[in-house]
Amino acid sequence: MKITRKTALQSLLGAFITLPALANRQQMKDLSSFKEEFLPAWKRSMDYTLAVFNQMPEEKLDFKYTPESFSFRTQFVHCINFTAGQISGRFGVKDPYEKPAKPWKDLTKAELATEIKGFYAWIEKVVKETPAAKLLEMENFAGDSIPKWRFFYAMENHIIHHRGQAICYVRLC
Repeated sequence: MKITRKTALQSLLGAFITLPALANRQQMKDLSSFKEEFLPAWKRSMDYTLAVFNQMPEEKLDFKYTPESFSFRTQFVHCINFTAGQISGRFGVKDPYEKPAKPWKDLTKAELATEIKGFYAWIEKVVKETPAAKLLEMENFAGDSIPKWRFFYAMENHIIHHRGQAICYVRLC
């Protein structure tokens, strides 16, 4: 096959037209995989978070290993507030924890467990209801640019960190 200027330009034009379509197909596949993988993992995260939370006796919810550290309760409250604030700001949804009905410090263990469950349900709802186009938008995060759907994994990583700290609190008590 003889390559002429015309055939070379046609090939380049074809590539410029085809590559974005292929990239978009890959993004949609990634997005489909995201929901299939994330939602069951998010459910397991809730179950594990509640298992850790429920190991601490109610009278020790405000335990701190040093005066400047978070209390056991605050580990979970921080995860809820920080994640909800980040998700609401980046996805344009209402933060249900912006104005709590009752101060976090006044919640009983059962009430806080209910809030944890509600938080996990809220994130699940946001994932399910956010349009694909919004999930595929790029977002600046930690000095990089990532598709917004990956942000849910970043928030889960943050929760894992604090849940690990909470495990240490349980062992100290």
